[in-house]
Amino acid sequence: MTEPDPRSTPPTVIGAVAAGTVVVPFLIVYSFLFIAHGAFVGVDQPDITDSRSGELLAGLIALGYLIFVLWGMGRLLNGWDRWVFAAGQALTFGVALDFLLDSASGEPQVPAVVLGASLLALVLTCLPPSWQWVRTRGGEIVAPAAPAIAGGEPALDDAALDGRVGPGLGGPGLTGSG
Repeated sequence: MTEPDPRSTPPTVIGAVAAGTVVVPFLIVYSFLFIAHGAFVGVDQPDITDSRSGELLAGLIALGYLIFVLWGMGRLLNGWDRWVFAAGQALTFGVALDFLLDSASGEPQVPAVVLGASLLALVLTCLPPSWQWVRTRGGEIVAPAAPAIAGGEPALDDAALDGRVGPGLGGPGLTGSG
């Protein structure tokens, strides 16, 4: 079995994962911070809960969510599926929206950026090249045959248009003549 060519990953998939990484540094910092507050460092006033065990639980939830988000990114980049990634970004969108609308959670700039990035990641994940990437398992299989159009010729699909399949479309070893 050969390794897929990483240069064949569609820009929409790369863009979706890049936008989805906006939340990762926050999850790393907060999981470490809350686990430390709950398990190792005694604090006079816990940050988000009323107890050390609550801080520890919040840190473990943030760590679990971080792992979930990274797992989703890997699945999308490898072309296995997009639903874990989309679920992680939808959850990020919801939490960022809650923080943006709650004036007690602090300044709105960071939640606004995270909200925009998660929305962009969701939109890019739903675009046709991303669907095609997952449908072909990251380019490992050829897309199913396109249905014929009225003239009896097969309709062109995304894989044919980007040069992976189809005569006369500029693929490897092809002349470009129909």
